[in-house]
Amino acid sequence: MLKRSLESLEFLKKIENVFRSPSIWIGFLFLSILSVALFLFDLRFLSRHYDWDSIVYTHNIVTNRYWKVFFNPHHIGFESTGLLYLKFWYWFHGQDSAMFGLRLRVLIVATLFIFVLMLAYWRLYKDLLGAVLLGIAVHCSQGFWFYAQHNDTPLIHSCFTAGLFLLCVWNSKNGWSPGKLYIAGFLQIWNVYYHQSDTIFLTFVPVSIFLASRWRGKGFEFSYKLKLIFIYLFSVIFILTVSYLYIGFIILDRNLTAPPESEKNFANWLFLYASQEKWGAAPGPKNYIMNFYRGIGDAFLNFEGVKNGLRINANEFTSFRSFPYNLNLGFWIGILFLTFINIRKLWNSYKIELILLFFWLIPSFVFYTWWEGYFFEFWVSSVIGLLIFAFIVLRSIEFENFKFGIRSISHIILFSYACLLFLVNFTYSTFPRSERSKASFIEGIEDKYQAITPEPVYKNE
Repeated sequence: MLKRSLESLEFLKKIENVFRSPSIWIGFLFLSILSVALFLFDLRFLSRHYDWDSIVYTHNIVTNRYWKVFFNPHHIGFESTGLLYLKFWYWFHGQDSAMFGLRLRVLIVATLFIFVLMLAYWRLYKDLLGAVLLGIAVHCSQGFWFYAQHNDTPLIHSCFTAGLFLLCVWNSKNGWSPGKLYIAGFLQIWNVYYHQSDTIFLTFVPVSIFLASRWRGKGFEFSYKLKLIFIYLFSVIFILTVSYLYIGFIILDRNLTAPPESEKNFANWLFLYASQEKWGAAPGPKNYIMNFYRGIGDAFLNFEGVKNGLRINANEFTSFRSFPYNLNLGFWIGILFLTFINIRKLWNSYKIELILLFFWLIPSFVFYTWWEGYFFEFWVSSVIGLLIFAFIVLRSIEFENFKFGIRSISHIILFSYACLLFLVNFTYSTFPRSERSKASFIEGIEDKYQAITPEPVYKNE
């Protein structure tokens, strides 16, 4: 069994074929250079904004104590790997500017993901320009760009979710193998480690296996699919369960005998947010429609200076305050219209993508709208999925006789939308946050803020 599993990793050797085709390695090199340029641009305008979460998470890591980095059960992977990274940062840079180093970690992950996203789209659909536009659009969405520059939790787990989706699409089309299944399991487990709520995406791999027609290059029987799905889910859930039990009972010394409201109670720790009657479990009425509208809207376009309520104003379509939001709404109405009129071709050509997107977006919409929909941090992952959906819809309107003409029109539309995201979010969010050091929402944690500032890496501090 182990021998056969190791043999299945031979698909990795196919990477060397990249360098045997000039068009492939040139495209690969182009996307690599573009990703590096994107990283340098973001580094130049890296956020210097300190908010509550960034300060607390940085302080948890800097204290170099296990109970601190595992204190938050909903993202045990974020601070724990941050501690390992910080040790490298101290060795590489020195014993200062921890926040900058940890911001750099998140930015590196964001850049690597944008590269993988562009590469996957290009190789799946043979559209290099479309891949670049998709990467730029995802990067320039407010949620992704904002959290790519903060030591905060939303970015990395969103990249893992999207990466797992791309892997499942690829393997549904090209076939699964034990080696690919191991990689998917690894991504799935770390996806949950980085954010507990991502257990709602445990369906990705099982659905992808159902949709696949090949296993190790051969036929894929339904009974064998069921067997693999059972083994996969059992293994992933078993590893996650043992991990949380070990961290809770052994590392943090939680127990089952402490009062339910005590932090020493294992269940209270494991379900920290809900057990404290906060966030999704908070009492009181909720306007779920406005929560969804505000949260996902903020994740697309900059939210600074905008009061709660509708940002869209059809009566003043071109007014400075409403125009970007009106354009954003217009783009998505257009995407939904194209979906409706071209649903048959869309389904026939992109059935696998649509089914997997359904298991990505619908659970996200339902859970995050209920949980705490008005915080745009929860919508970073969903925005990536929605942009992938929009690009697929625009691809579906291509016809063989007019393929390149329609593709050019689609690229112009996508380029214009990416420009809208860039101009608004850079002008009103990224650039202002990079100009000078600024703190907000630190009441009660002033000591933690002072412990990580100033950052000598910035010469003017």
